[in-house]
Amino acid sequence: MRINTMIKNLYFLLVIISAMTLISCSDNTVTNNNVITTKGVFILSEGSMTPGSAKLSYYDREKDSLYLNIFNPSNLGLFPDGMIIYNDNLYITEQGNYNSPGTIYKTDMNGKVLDSKSVGTNPYSLTQMNGKFYVTNGPAGTVSVLDAGLNTVKTVNVGVYPQEITSNSGKVYVCNTSLYGGPYDSTISVIDANTDDVVKTLRVNRDPSAVAITNDGKLIAGCTGTDGKIFIFETLNFTLTDTLTSPYGFSKDFSVDKLSKDVYFIGSSGDIVRLNLETKTFTKFIAAPTGTSFIYGYTYDYINTVHYVLDAKNFTTSGSFSIYGASGSLIKSFATGLVPRRLVIYK
Repeated sequence: MRINTMIKNLYFLLVIISAMTLISCSDNTVTNNNVITTKGVFILSEGSMTPGSAKLSYYDREKDSLYLNIFNPSNLGLFPDGMIIYNDNLYITEQGNYNSPGTIYKTDMNGKVLDSKSVGTNPYSLTQMNGKFYVTNGPAGTVSVLDAGLNTVKTVNVGVYPQEITSNSGKVYVCNTSLYGGPYDSTISVIDANTDDVVKTLRVNRDPSAVAITNDGKLIAGCTGTDGKIFIFETLNFTLTDTLTSPYGFSKDFSVDKLSKDVYFIGSSGDIVRLNLETKTFTKFIAAPTGTSFIYGYTYDYINTVHYVLDAKNFTTSGSFSIYGASGSLIKSFATGLVPRRLVIYK
C-alpha cells in the first residue's frame, strides 16, 4: 500500500467499530526475538507512523509457534513492505518518511541485520534477477537497480507510482499504479535484466496490483477493483493471450500452485479466490471474515497444502496471521504486529 493511501486508511478505518471474532485462536506466541529458523513463514508488518512499530515475525511450522519480532538489532523504521529470500538471506525494503529515501536491509535467516543501505524514494517492493536487486520507488516513478553489495548502480524510469514487481527468465515486470489525487497509470513496464532498460510497456486496466509467472511461463496481471480484470501475456513477444473477469473482483497477491493449473488471489471483498487457468473458472475458496477485517496479504504453500492469510483489521490494532487447510477451513490464527502485509515461505 502506498504511504499516502496508508495514512488515509489509518484515519478513515477508525469508523469501523465491529470486532472480528476468530474461529480458532492460539496462545503459542513468543515475544522474544531469539529464534533459529528451519521451516516456516516470515511475516512482515508495516506498523504505524510511529518508528519501531513495524515487525518481522516468524511462524515455526514444526513448533506451531509464532515469534512476534525477530528483527535485530534496532527496528524496522517506517512502513517496511518488500521482502524476499535470496541466497539464504532475507532482504527487506523500508519506505521511510514520505518522498524521502528508504532503506534496504540484508539479514540472516534468523533476522539478524548483516547490512543495510539507503535506497531510492519510498522503496516498496523488490525482486532479484541476474544477481541484482530491483526495487520500486513509488513517488519517483523509478526502479532502483542494486548490485550484490546493495549499491545502486542504475535508476530506471518506469510509469506512475510503481509498486509490485516480479522477475523471471531475464525480465523484470513492474506494476505502475496511481499517485493519490494525481495522475494514474494502466501499464506494466518490462525491464531487460541484461541491459536494465525498459523494453516493453504492456497495457492493462488502471492500477495493476499484482503480477506473477504461471507454470507455463506466462505473465499474469491483476488490476484492483470490483470489475476484477486479469490479463495473461506470453513472454516471448508479450502478446496478450487472454483477458478474464473475476466475479469476486481483484485486490492483490497472486499465488501460483506449482502442482496444478490453479492460481489464487485476494478478491476485492477480501475473499481468497481460486482461478483454474485451464477451465478459466473462478471459485470463492475462503470467504472473507465477518466484522472488522481487511485482508492484506496471502500466499499458498503448495508443498504442505496450507493457505496463509494476513488480516490488517482496522489498521490501528494488532492484525492476524491465519492458517487454512487444503479444503479452505480455518485451522489456527495468531496475533501479529500492526498492519501485516507480506508473507515469505521458508522451505
